[in-house]
Amino acid sequence: MNADLTTTSTRRHGHTVKEHVLTAPLVHGGTDLRTIDIFAREYIPDGGEALPALVFLQGGPGHGAPRPTSPTREITGWLGEALSGYRVILLDQRGTGRSTPVDAAVPLPADYLTHLRADSIVADAELLRVTLGEDPWALLGQSFGGFCITTYLSQHPEGVREAYLTGGLPGFAHDPHTRVDDIYRATYAKTAVRNERFFAQFPGTQQRIRDICRHLDTHEELLPTGERLSSRRFRLIGMNLGRTGGFDTLAYLLEEPFHTVGGMTRLRTPFLLRVADEIRFADAPLYAVIHESIYGMDRATNWSAHRIGESLPGFTDEIDDDDPVYLTGEHIRPWLFDEDPSLRPWKDAAHALAAKDDWTPLYDADALAATHDNGIRTAAAVYLDDIFVPFELSMETAGHIGGLRPHVTNRWEHNGIGMDGAGLFRTLRDLAWDH
Repeated sequence: MNADLTTTSTRRHGHTVKEHVLTAPLVHGGTDLRTIDIFAREYIPDGGEALPALVFLQGGPGHGAPRPTSPTREITGWLGEALSGYRVILLDQRGTGRSTPVDAAVPLPADYLTHLRADSIVADAELLRVTLGEDPWALLGQSFGGFCITTYLSQHPEGVREAYLTGGLPGFAHDPHTRVDDIYRATYAKTAVRNERFFAQFPGTQQRIRDICRHLDTHEELLPTGERLSSRRFRLIGMNLGRTGGFDTLAYLLEEPFHTVGGMTRLRTPFLLRVADEIRFADAPLYAVIHESIYGMDRATNWSAHRIGESLPGFTDEIDDDDPVYLTGEHIRPWLFDEDPSLRPWKDAAHALAAKDDWTPLYDADALAATHDNGIRTAAAVYLDDIFVPFELSMETAGHIGGLRPHVTNRWEHNGIGMDGAGLFRTLRDLAWDH
């Protein structure tokens, strides 16, 4: 199909900002006539119209690109650093931001959701590049954005000049028979280690978590959205275990969860409000609905995170007095689609995706091996303690991408790009161009 592109221009934050809206096919390369809009916001520094372009791919899945809100002329972090040598394009991945966004209140069928994976996102980006008349461009991807870059290098290497990944080297990208269960075993193992480190650093929190879970199993505590909070859903606050500063966030949350009301022990309202904020999916339903789908290859995922979790002490839904009680991380389980009101309308679609066994391939081992031969410079930040993208699996993939230079660090957790994005971007670029 012929791409339809509309571009408008304004001034924001001391830069020229162009907003691109591209009409793209829902299904690339097929006869399906359905279309979607793809939105991208391009920042151009003064005098930088001739600079090469860099596209940022956000983590997720299901989250839109950043919306800079700096009140000054100076944009900081990775974006400010990148603008010293590039025009930066903030791409809303399909289904997010302004790219025909998905809304929790309007559930979509599984047939539609299958086209929101990395291969379709990459096809959108490449269509945008060609339509804009851009040379091969640079890519920067955080977390799932790095998964998308790995797909880009596999399927459209002709569109890439440089690729920088932060916490986003997917496991088994070189293997056409990706073992989703092995990925979740690795993430649970990392999450167990982080739980134990948290308990050791903040004495008393382990017992407090057990007490909260026991209380939730025997008392009705309602969240602001009206539904009862279960102990298994409460444990989703463990996402913080994988973020720099997350230990402190959890410790503050758990400081004083209980009070006495009319002689009865209850959870404090501020505690319930903060828990609700930590575990909500209403603003990003895709994150929950298609999460396991990002690993789908030649077999059904079949609720892998749930199956594997139920086999591991500390991660089972039912609490055993003889086992630890661990907080969970990026582990989406089917009961969420009963307990979270914003996800209930998506239940049938989520089950259909879990049963789908004919996913299209996301990676090409031969293309990845030829990355350096194709003249593409690549570097990746790999975090030693990453509970979302396990270090060992990332390093295995790194060894199969030709010429990739890994930057291994334990200074930051998975959110390193948000802690020192400028320094991280400089490090990766120096690595990529130093050979």
